[in-house]
Amino acid sequence: YANDDVPKHLQSITTQVVLTRMYASVFASLKKQGIKRLISIGKASKDILYKNPRFDARTILLIARMENLNDYTIFRSIATELDKIGITVIDQTTYLDDCFLPEGRYGRKLKDKELEDVAYGMMYAREMNRLDIGQTVVVGQRSVIAVECVEGTDQCILRGGALYARGGAVVCKVAKKNHDRRFDVPVTGESTLQSMADSKCKVLAVEAGATIVVNKEEFLKSAKKKGITVISLQEGEKGFMDAKKLNRINRGGS
Repeated sequence: YANDDVPKHLQSITTQVVLTRMYASVFASLKKQGIKRLISIGKASKDILYKNPRFDARTILLIARMENLNDYTIFRSIATELDKIGITVIDQTTYLDDCFLPEGRYGRKLKDKELEDVAYGMMYAREMNRLDIGQTVVVGQRSVIAVECVEGTDQCILRGGALYARGGAVVCKVAKKNHDRRFDVPVTGESTLQSMADSKCKVLAVEAGATIVVNKEEFLKSAKKKGITVISLQEGEKGFMDAKKLNRINRGGS
């Protein structure tokens, strides 16, 4: 929501998230509003942990009990605390079935070397996600140029595209295998495309059925305008090697 558009019944929660970042207060607001089921949507930037945040005592204790500060550990711990007060965190995709791209290619037909980069990059992105490092890698000539860390997808793309100075790098984004869809489902949208355009990356590979596409129709129009091909694929028995087969499934473009 824009600042002036936040519904009145959510304003107290929103203010506490944005201004104070005190989760115990947020929990109290959710309970007061009678919330029983909760979906987390949007980016939760972990960098606030490194900027001298003003956490309250309950949150400090919650963090102290965590085995590490990896994304999944944080999300799982918060969900457990919410469950204690009768609030269930549910699958982020519950109401977003129309926000996924069917398998296939959206844009120009990819060259064999680009398809090799897609298969290679998706494999490494999966592994980086398994290690709870990040969801995105930037690849060029079957070499990983950049890996997403705390800085987020856009900065990873800008960094990787700049390093691959010849232009035309491939961006790959996947979910963790057997991903807990209550938390951190991969999302792509206009900001991803703009970062790719700014850094001259030309191909975006996403996992079909596992990556939320924000404003899907506008997203595909923007990708076409920017000269970016999007390929949506799933992992098979041989990994993501079906990229070549899916390259023949043209869902828009030349």
